[in-house]
Amino acid sequence: MITRLQKLRQTCAKFREDAGGNVAIFFAFGAFAVIGTVGIAIDTSVAYNVRSQLASAVDAAALAGARNYASPTRDADIQRYFDANFEAGYMGSVLEPLSITPDDQARTVTVTARANIPTFFMNIFGTDSTDVAATAEATLSSRDVEVALVLDVTGSMSGSRMTSLKAAAIELVDIVVQDLQDPFYSKVALVPYSNSVNVGSYATQVRGTITSGGCTYPDAPSCEDFTFTRQSGGSTTFAATTCATERSGAHLSTDAAPTLAPLGTHFHRPDGGYNPCPSATIMPLTSNKTALNSAINGLTTGGSTAGQIGTAWGWYMISPNFAYLFSGEGQPANYGAVHLGQEVLKVVVIMTDGDFNTIYHSGVVANNSTSGSGDNDHKINQAGTNGSAFDQAQALCTAMKAEGVKVYTVGLELATLPAATTFVNNCATDADHVYLPESGTQLRQAFQDIARQVSNLRISM
Repeated sequence: MITRLQKLRQTCAKFREDAGGNVAIFFAFGAFAVIGTVGIAIDTSVAYNVRSQLASAVDAAALAGARNYASPTRDADIQRYFDANFEAGYMGSVLEPLSITPDDQARTVTVTARANIPTFFMNIFGTDSTDVAATAEATLSSRDVEVALVLDVTGSMSGSRMTSLKAAAIELVDIVVQDLQDPFYSKVALVPYSNSVNVGSYATQVRGTITSGGCTYPDAPSCEDFTFTRQSGGSTTFAATTCATERSGAHLSTDAAPTLAPLGTHFHRPDGGYNPCPSATIMPLTSNKTALNSAINGLTTGGSTAGQIGTAWGWYMISPNFAYLFSGEGQPANYGAVHLGQEVLKVVVIMTDGDFNTIYHSGVVANNSTSGSGDNDHKINQAGTNGSAFDQAQALCTAMKAEGVKVYTVGLELATLPAATTFVNNCATDADHVYLPESGTQLRQAFQDIARQVSNLRISM
């Protein structure tokens, strides 16, 4: 006979057996849930990384598309930039063709990329893959842009430096000057400088009429042939060139029109020789990239450094006070001019590779210039009275910034030139507008960065 106590023991034993099975089942379900959660987290992380890469790639692609909006190779450029920033098959992803949507009225280009990503753990739950997408929209410059490119063509720029400068300047032009010039324009002017600035056919208008015949110091040097005493002794006669030098007086550091304050005449020995007027002339504002690039490719080097004159002409090329000199698109807009609701952007980019060492007296290099002693036969035995070249240039920078001009400075290999480094840092709009490249590669990168900023392209999504 089974007692009640025995039945109770049998029932408890059977319960213990059943409970052990339940615990095992509960444990199995718990482990499955943990693995699933971890797996989902891993698959989600993969999807996030792929989408992040897609976002970076479409940003770059959209910018390229906006920059080349009117180019027949625009879509190919977009694809090329995307491919350069997104590795094919990244984390197992499979890309769909890019979606490229231009909007001529809004002047935007929208790029969308989609990718399918195989799952590693979520397929346990029947999800074999997941889709991610990224979209970017870039807008062309939404205001008119005028850029004066002031380029150092002195003797120290010969060789690889000039090769790098030409490549850098051409890249800047190609980025800044848009193929589509309506409703907004983007133009560049060129100012090559060394000991002076060659103003070419504008010489008579900017320095005043040159009388025929000769004159002798201390007469005002407004003649074809100027006779003076050299620093090295003895008199000599130099002939007027088409270059311009400093102007004196109250308007030394202003952009007053030449009709109010003429620029200085430049005199040099008629048979050439040391430190002549540079051959490359200024080029007024233009959107003709072919002409700009041709002029840049034709630059040659030589002469000492009158950076203050280059700085001045960088300002003059975008100054409304000089607009009467030029015709057509060469005429800069007024300060504060507004077009379609946006103020015209005026920019001067000043590039140098050394100390400013040349100042003038009566159109001849002054004897207190710090340029090489070997040119004493070409200096007048009089000191310049306008201050040092750096001081003059800095005053011009301060004045143009007060007019709202954005100033970028680029100092190539200035590590051992503290005065030049100080100027580059102080002349620019602020520290974000200063570049101190130490190689040709870095010089090109600096110009590219400036060009992209000036182009005013922006990611709007």
